[in-house]
This record gives sequence, C-alpha cells and structure tokens, in this order.
Amino acid sequence: MVMETYRMLITARFDNAALDRLRPYIADVQFAGWGVTRNRLKDDDLKAQLAEVEIVISEYEPITRDVIESASRLQLIGCCRMGPEASVDIAAATARGIPVLYTPGRNAVSVAEYTIGLMLNAARHIHHVHHLLKYTSELTQVSYEDKTPERLGVTSEWSLDSDAPFARFQGIELAGKVLGLVGCGAIGREIARRAAAFDMHVVVYDPYVPASLLEKLGATASSLEDLAQKADFVVMAAKVTPETERMISAKFIDAMKPTAYFVNTARAALVDYDALFQALQTKRIAGAALDVYPREPVADDDPFLTLDNVVLSPHLAGASCDIPTHHSRMMVDDLQRAFQGHQPVRLANPEAWEHSTFSSVKA
Repeated sequence: MVMETYRMLITARFDNAALDRLRPYIADVQFAGWGVTRNRLKDDDLKAQLAEVEIVISEYEPITRDVIESASRLQLIGCCRMGPEASVDIAAATARGIPVLYTPGRNAVSVAEYTIGLMLNAARHIHHVHHLLKYTSELTQVSYEDKTPERLGVTSEWSLDSDAPFARFQGIELAGKVLGLVGCGAIGREIARRAAAFDMHVVVYDPYVPASLLEKLGATASSLEDLAQKADFVVMAAKVTPETERMISAKFIDAMKPTAYFVNTARAALVDYDALFQALQTKRIAGAALDVYPREPVADDDPFLTLDNVVLSPHLAGASCDIPTHHSRMMVDDLQRAFQGHQPVRLANPEAWEHSTFSSVKA
C-alpha cells in the first residue's frame, strides 16, 4: 500500500525539529508569509500559494471565506493560535468539509509566568524604583541624616530616613496571600500552579471547572462576590463571552480590599475599566497591573498612564520565544493523528472531520 503524501504551505513560525516527524507524509513543504518575513501575505499571494497545496499551517494570515473557496486543493487547515476564529473563517472551512486544527494553551506558560511577574512588580514597586534609579536623580543625588560621610560605605545598612527607599517602597510578599483567580482554563491552571509555589492560597471562580481539578491544584472554589472580598490579588484568566463580558463591575471593585491588587493579562472586555480607573485614582484599591486595554495600541492620552499605582505593559504576556516550539509540537501531534486516520484532539470544527475531503483513511 502506497502512503498518501501531501503538499504543505507553512506561514506560521514553526519548529523544524517538530516538522521532521511529518517527513513520511509530506511530499513538499513551502514556507512564506508572516512566519518568515513578519509580513502577512496579501490575499492574492495567499490564494496563489494555496492553489498548489492540500494543507496550510497558518498563524496570523487571514484565511477568509474567499481564500478558502478559491483553494480547490485544500483539505486541512492548521491555525497556530489559541482562538482559530481570529484568523480562520471556521464556518467556511466547515462548509467545505475542511478540518481546522488549532493550538489551545500554546501560550499558557508564557502568560502565567508574565502574570506572576506583574504581581511581583506591583507588590514590590520594582518598576517604580527601577525608573527612579535609572532615569532620574531622585534616588542618587540625595543625602540622608543617618548616612553621614563615614557611614556611606556601610552597604548593609539602610537609611531609616522617612524619604529613603526603605521607608517609601516597602511592598508585600506573595507568600500567605490570597490569589483570587477568575477563570481556570489552560492559563488559569498554570497561574494557580505557580501561585501555589509561592505559598499563596488560591481561590477560583469558574463555574465550569470540576472540583477534582481544583483539588489537584490545591485551590478552593469561590463565588465571584466572595472572591472580591477575600483576594489580595485578583487575577483575570477568563475568556470573553456574553456571560463574562464586563463581569468585573464597579460593584465587584468596590467590594475588593483596600490593600488588594488587580491584575489583567486576559482581555479588557472582562472589566469595567472606567470603574477600575476610578478605584485606582482614588486609591480605593492598592494598585493594578495591566497588559490589556479597551483600546490597543494604548493611546498617549490613556488615563491609566497618569496613575502612579499601576504597572502597564503593551499586551506582551503571551509573547515568548518558546511559543513556536509549543504550537509546533501540538500541531504536529494532531497532524500525525490525522495522517494515521484518527480524529485530531485539537479540532475547532469536529463536525467537519466525518465529512472532510481529507483523503486519509479514517479509523
């Protein structure tokens, strides 16, 4: 029996070591687009490339209905993203019987580590003192009464002056604090594991997560209301749905501890940002760390830029150099399943599998 082989176009960032596992099934592979040049292919160029292949592995190229309908040879789409609908017209692919593979959780570790980093930054004022020390003279061209010339060389001795860093920038430890996790999917679980390593107490609001999973994580289920009142750090890790949109309301924020911090590396649509701004401006809560915003990129007149109790970053939590390795492995695992006639695990449109034009013999 002759093994079926396929021609493939890859426009995603992709790990060659993972690709080697597919060599028995691939007659030819071409690389183009964003994964190579950091410029997305224009529709006409993408259509021309797809005219010659049965499989495309994309990341940020828009695989629109028009593109799908023009690709007569196309039998399978792989999208190296957590949410393939951001790049692929799933309905159009399904109508053609084209399975769409994707990579949920590809950046879960990246986001989780970054989230912990933001928590540490906010709690210990690292960003603030770094800026003052490196870019201003506020902490360098200064003298304190208890640091007389003969004491300047005593490096183990803090100045106890009320204007000195020791007095001004003491923060709180994560150990022993309550992490209130809103959402416990792939990213939330990774955050919970890392929080536990810091000896934090993790409480979770996610009505769809089984108790057995929370037990494995060492976490406790909570209502949203109780979480607001108990948490020292409220961390968003939920998806945006009609149910979760603006779930963090003014009422929720008002119920938070005055010593609490709010951290959002998920999506801005989950939160009433106007209410959050008011709480931060009036010091109703201790601070926040934000990686996502109602408007991106952040405008230079964004009101959050005026606050001194917030850590800001430009939507980078999910950006690590390791992510292509993760999504390549996940994609190749499922492509191997497909080539061997088994339904892929990470399939955005399972209904397309049984009716697909993908020519492997299904088990």
